[in-house]
Amino acid sequence: MKDYLPYAAGALAGLLVAFLISRLLMLSETPQLVLFALLPAVGGALVERVCHRRPNNS
Repeated sequence: MKDYLPYAAGALAGLLVAFLISRLLMLSETPQLVLFALLPAVGGALVERVCHRRPNNS
């Protein structure tokens, strides 16, 4: 379960960014759907990758 925390945190951050961009650019329909599909997945993958690359000091 602990291994999923970086991905979940990144997905949440991506979702928040998607909400922000959607509101700022007043997107609707297809562009908004694409934004909400891609950003949480990309955010989760990036944060997970960064966390796994960082050397564990413990």
